[in-house]
Amino acid sequence: MKNVLTIVLFFVSCSPFFTAAEKAPDPADRFALATYVGNHVQERSARALIQSVREFAGPYRNAPVYVVLGDAANFPCDSLKGENNHLLPLEMDPAFKDYPLAYKAFAAAQVEKAVGNRVKSLAWFDPACLVLGSLADLDLENGFGAAIRPVSLVNTIGIPPGEPPNDYWLPIYRELGLDAATLPAYETVVDEKPIQPYFNCEIFSVDPCLGVFSEWADMLTGLLKDETYQKQACTSFLRRLFLHQAVLSGVIISRVQPDKIKPLPLKTGYPFGQHDRLAAARKADSLNDLSALILDYAWDRDAAWLDRIPVAGGLKQRLIEAYTEYLRLTDRLYRIEGSCNSYLVLTNGGSVLIDPAGASAAPQYFQRLIADHPLKAILLTHAHRDHWDGLEAWRSDPSIPVIAQRYFTKYNEYWKRLAPFFARRGAIWARQPLPDPGDVEAFEPVVPSITFADEYTLELDGFHFHMVHTPGETPDHATIWIPELAAVFVGDNYYAYFVNNATLRGTLPRPLLGYIHALDLALSYDPEFFLMGHGTPLVRKPLIRDTVTNFRDALRYIHDETIAGINRGKDVCTLMREIKVPERFGIRPYFGKVEWTVRGVYEENVGWFDEDPASMYGLPVSSVYGDLVDLVGADAIIARAERRLAAGDPVQSLHLTAIVLKNDPGHAGANTIRIKALKTLRAGTFNYIERIWLDFGIRVSEENLATAKADGTEAKDD
Repeated sequence: MKNVLTIVLFFVSCSPFFTAAEKAPDPADRFALATYVGNHVQERSARALIQSVREFAGPYRNAPVYVVLGDAANFPCDSLKGENNHLLPLEMDPAFKDYPLAYKAFAAAQVEKAVGNRVKSLAWFDPACLVLGSLADLDLENGFGAAIRPVSLVNTIGIPPGEPPNDYWLPIYRELGLDAATLPAYETVVDEKPIQPYFNCEIFSVDPCLGVFSEWADMLTGLLKDETYQKQACTSFLRRLFLHQAVLSGVIISRVQPDKIKPLPLKTGYPFGQHDRLAAARKADSLNDLSALILDYAWDRDAAWLDRIPVAGGLKQRLIEAYTEYLRLTDRLYRIEGSCNSYLVLTNGGSVLIDPAGASAAPQYFQRLIADHPLKAILLTHAHRDHWDGLEAWRSDPSIPVIAQRYFTKYNEYWKRLAPFFARRGAIWARQPLPDPGDVEAFEPVVPSITFADEYTLELDGFHFHMVHTPGETPDHATIWIPELAAVFVGDNYYAYFVNNATLRGTLPRPLLGYIHALDLALSYDPEFFLMGHGTPLVRKPLIRDTVTNFRDALRYIHDETIAGINRGKDVCTLMREIKVPERFGIRPYFGKVEWTVRGVYEENVGWFDEDPASMYGLPVSSVYGDLVDLVGADAIIARAERRLAAGDPVQSLHLTAIVLKNDPGHAGANTIRIKALKTLRAGTFNYIERIWLDFGIRVSEENLATAKADGTEAKDD
């Protein structure tokens, strides 16, 4: 009997059915993560994401991570290689390359195929996400088919519960056999609006055995190839941007029963960029309480991101270290963006800071680096205040040289002369009340300790900082070339979202040929890093050559067409209407606009006179607006303005309302139509600066209405 008991105990202790491992299976065995990398920013983001998984994901820390590479030739992502990390080149129709975010569906489908039925939960993470705790919320135990949450905002895409699908959603519903009347209702996270199933797809998970990702890719392919659907339904930037998300939402709700969709709590997929807009009850009290964070563009564009939500203990230190590593573009070169891009170059003999203002938004990161590499010089690409503001805080020793082109001081003298004007324009820019000219803050620019005329070279421990005068955005502008890093710093002579050679904020003339010549010089260096004053740097020689050459050629096209039009005797407004950039250049003007660039080139070359003799005198055309009102009546003009607006001519509607408002700023009808026209223009533009001035126009008309109502002087429509 004793021997029998001994044998039983032996088998109980040794049997795999009773080992600690079997009693508590490793969740990582049934869990996998997928993400995507298509550029240098995403590679650095994905590196931080993977590191956060390995550190903070708890029992999921060893789960396999699949990284789909959208540009393996330029970004092979060797830095992401590691145990249980798998890199897969993207398989996608090249025709879809430029369609916003379409790659997510195809990347996810590839990973779904790669994991097969080996895992129960396949979690998608956008690269700009961080894991801060256990991923149990994404684990699809107990028969769940998906873990996901609704979108943060309706964004004109989501539709109310029960409402028939519109032209955008109808093909999706038809293909999937969905009935709007029977679909469950959800609520958006930020604006708290009821919607039909419309899910966020930055962090979520599905059971790969359901084939959700494969169907997502297949259905999206059909819609992307449907030219009629693209022309008639995808008529706005947002509709194009979120098509992948709409398709995924339809596929999930058709493949997974609502009771098998695991509601993903906000702590796992917290929308960092929407934190300030969340209701108080939904806001995170601390980053320590979150499991996964959606950063979107915060790390790239918000230097002070870590100050927005409290974080304590060791997590704060690790986030500081992770962010500092993210800021490293390559060995010895760091970039952070606040008011501008600031760059720090480390050498064995110390460090050099380029355009310090951006780093001042969150100085602790560069200060940590400077502590080990004492600052030896500050270089300025140009005299715009958003590049040099706060400079003195970085000069721990007054002997540290500040180097700029010699027109730097003259440019700031010009700015100082016009300080009240620029204060007014700056207030409009910031959507703030207009200042009293007498209350404008004194303008005290920095004074460089070293200036140069054409070229200057600083040598530090074998690194050469070669500065060349390249006037464009400002008369003092300089390009900086560091051959040892194959890095060129072009300041504001390049914008990924178009140059602003005729800024509506007001400035000295900005010669378009100056921008072009500056880009020619930068390209001549054949750089590996193309570092601009605002926005995400370009990395890798082939990408830089293609992107910057295309941009330069687009500017050249606009310049040459404008000059040709001037020589043919065309006026500036005709040229603004007629000159269009060919689609091959792919320009999407977010900052400047083609029309403004044309006008800038015109006035830069031949001045303001348009050959109309009346233009020689101080009375503008608006001086006869009162006569027009007397002749035809305000009501007739407003009626015509309303018809123009209804016919799709909001600009002409603005001109007509201006006639009435010249002598009667509080006219209710004119202001009402004007506001509608301005809002119509705002809804149809992608341009950031255009929206600023349209918003200002709306504000002025709303204030005029309020003032007239308070005074009891508003005009009434018949």
